Amino acid sequence: MTEMTNFTQPNVSPAYFIDFLEFLDNHDEIKRVRAEFNKRMNLAIGDKVLDLGCGIGGATFPIAEEIGPSGFVAGVDISSAMIEVANRRARNRPALEFRVADACAIPYPDGFFDAARTERLFLYLPNRLAVIREMKRVVSTEGRVCLIDTDIDSTAIYSAKHALTRKMTSIVAASMPNPNSARELPALARQAGLRNIKIETFSISTPHEFFLRAIAASLLKATDDGIVPRSEVEEFLAEQASLNASGDFFQAWLFVLVSGTV
Repeated sequence: MTEMTNFTQPNVSPAYFIDFLEFLDNHDEIKRVRAEFNKRMNLAIGDKVLDLGCGIGGATFPIAEEIGPSGFVAGVDISSAMIEVANRRARNRPALEFRVADACAIPYPDGFFDAARTERLFLYLPNRLAVIREMKRVVSTEGRVCLIDTDIDSTAIYSAKHALTRKMTSIVAASMPNPNSARELPALARQAGLRNIKIETFSISTPHEFFLRAIAASLLKATDDGIVPRSEVEEFLAEQASLNASGDFFQAWLFVLVSGTV
């Protein structure tokens, strides 16, 4: 499970990440918030849309359904393994394209798209301002750009061990390049020159299985790296397993959506 903290290099353990994204894409709460995100792009039949950091296309395919066969949606991701899976799932569907590329060098001409979106990508990027400006470049004037991220430092986990839980969530946050990315999106959007900016917040709850795949994975890697004693991690994980068995497990995530026009 320790691969989770290396999401900036998904080709290192592609099977792990593909399995994780499939699990995520099938989660009802993720589907719900993605549907809300799509509404903010004001999609219409025939639109051209960019999904940057598309992974295996979990959010890309629903967009293709909304814009219809006369539209065009492009999924771009740095991972060739992810794009290979996305293309296989697409089965040569018309008006749907997946390409390997860096987020700072989107392989489409100026003003090509009517809208662009990215979800949970800025957690990992070294130069987020450059990426927003690149998204602006490929979106037409008055077109919409939607930026979505989760705030790792704001993750809420029910526990009777308050100090230990704060320590564990802080360790998980520290394992990410930009753990506060969600709360930083509004300022980044303004600095990048987006106009008519709107800010919205959403929250979702996730099951214990998600906790094991994400939070527990990061903590186990932290023990391997000597950051935290294994005994503390085992104490925390044991409590969460017990809470899950009694029906009292609860974890919630904060999402921030920032949308604006070019």
